[in-house]
Amino acid sequence: MMVDKKQIEQWLKEGTITKAQAKKMLADTSHYKKERSSNKLIVAVSTIGAILLGIGAILFIASNWQAIPNTIKMLILVGSTFGAYYIGYLFRYQKKNLPKVGASLIFLGALLFGATVFLVAQIYNINANNHTLVLIWLVGVLPLVYAFASVPIAVLSSLLFYIWIGLFVFRNISLTRGMGDLFSLPVLYLVSGVLLFGVGALHYASDKLNNIARTYRIAGIKVGITSLFLLTFNIFSGKNLAEMRDSSQLAEWGLHFGTTNQFTISLVIFSVLAIVITIINLFFNISKQKTNILENSIGFGLIALAIIFFFFPATTNIYVIIFNLVLTGIIFTLLFVGYNNEDIKLVNIGMFWLSVLIVVRYFDWFWDLLPRSLFFIIGGLILVLGGIALEKKRRQLSAKFNVRNGKK
Repeated sequence: MMVDKKQIEQWLKEGTITKAQAKKMLADTSHYKKERSSNKLIVAVSTIGAILLGIGAILFIASNWQAIPNTIKMLILVGSTFGAYYIGYLFRYQKKNLPKVGASLIFLGALLFGATVFLVAQIYNINANNHTLVLIWLVGVLPLVYAFASVPIAVLSSLLFYIWIGLFVFRNISLTRGMGDLFSLPVLYLVSGVLLFGVGALHYASDKLNNIARTYRIAGIKVGITSLFLLTFNIFSGKNLAEMRDSSQLAEWGLHFGTTNQFTISLVIFSVLAIVITIINLFFNISKQKTNILENSIGFGLIALAIIFFFFPATTNIYVIIFNLVLTGIIFTLLFVGYNNEDIKLVNIGMFWLSVLIVVRYFDWFWDLLPRSLFFIIGGLILVLGGIALEKKRRQLSAKFNVRNGKK
């Protein structure tokens, strides 16, 4: 287990280790830090290079689109995709001489696969905005997540999942018919966030997929908390939404603000899936987390709140108040769980959203009450002092967790 310099110096002072041992441990610690920094740099450079290669290949084909025969287009697209997969696999798993570069090339292959799907659809005049194309991309890269336990591809698949949800729900719906659906999207994404969080927990059944599980769960948390944040505004859950729903002016303009059956059915389907996954996690605790009951109870609560809000809308701001309270509770829960599990990622997410919530609510509550100069002076002081306090606390927690986990 790697320790930090302060611990080594303390052990030397206490006589626990000799000077020679301390010197050796300090050298090992320095080497470990340099190796970690080098690995991070290699991953960053390789990933950026892979993305640039993908962009370059796509732009080359696009710029010569009319001049290249369809057969050659297909060969270039398919060849570059499988070429990236093969070279990446060769570097990472067969020769094992460039594992970081190999992982980046495999990720490049996943990006090129998506580009291939959309460009082939364009060649054969298939609607490139169709949710089916995104679904094909998602299904095509998912096996790579499990075959290579690839975190970047897991992040890509999470992004594709949420893009697909939006396209799936709005398929064949015009803007004039889909306005109500558009303003109800945060409810759908709140439920889907709970769903992905639960799906992530299922991946803890395999030790090999622990990083994938965490990636999906963090993605679910981020989408869920962003959706909750949007629902704290009048336009998404309060009087403003009710006024638009009942507006005769919108009807005169030919705009239908009610939600479509298509959206309602989609919300019900995703809610049922989220409930089933949450029940499985609650009773079997596949993630083996001490906070399993708390996590899944919150999941049930969020699903129930989303369904009640959607099917029983109010003309007052009662839901605005409820969503603000729930968001605040979720933020402090993240901070509590992050601190107890020594998880700086959760602490960072909690602190970020706490800062956002404070700033936004400050504008909501005091913009009309205070003179503008006083408003900005007080706001500036809150931001500066609050930012200093939060950053100091975050650094303290990060250092504390790293020492306990043997990292520097």
